[in-house]
Amino acid sequence: MDKKTLRKQKMQERDSLSAETLQAFSDIITDKVLGLEEFKQAETILCYVSCRSEVNTCRLIESALRTGKTVGVPRVQGDIMHFYKIRSFDDLEPGYFGILEPKPEENNLITEIENSLIIVPGLAFDRDLNRIGYGKGFYDRYFADYADKHFIKCGIAFDMQICEKIENDQYDRPLDMLATEKRIINA
Repeated sequence: MDKKTLRKQKMQERDSLSAETLQAFSDIITDKVLGLEEFKQAETILCYVSCRSEVNTCRLIESALRTGKTVGVPRVQGDIMHFYKIRSFDDLEPGYFGILEPKPEENNLITEIENSLIIVPGLAFDRDLNRIGYGKGFYDRYFADYADKHFIKCGIAFDMQICEKIENDQYDRPLDMLATEKRIINA
């Protein structure tokens, strides 16, 4: 199945989840991520702010802030995505496609990501930790820009978003791990 068709199919499946199921699965996934050694040891957590039917990241972000970790969330500027440090959800405003983003204060730009845990969204994943995002390549470009740094890429998704095989192209960057409500897959 081509990426465009798979993207549409997985979006429809995810959108069909009830609000109660989405939140229950999100809570299980959040608990799994909070229990990871990679989370506990990371000083910096870079995490998307969820919208629509994505795995809800609010509690994950709040837990990271509460435990004193540096938390960065993405802001899209043109074709580029940067992470900015936030202190609370009050530091966010509607941005790209209405998604909550940090206010672009230069002194909050995160450029040092060594030993960070990056929480990555997506629409489809496979057991080899390949992913299909929303088609703009923001995360793959970000990972390529920091290819010389050591950081952990952890996808979070509902188990139904896992498919048999995703064909990669030269720009795709596989994850290091994936957490769903049913399992954790490591590289």
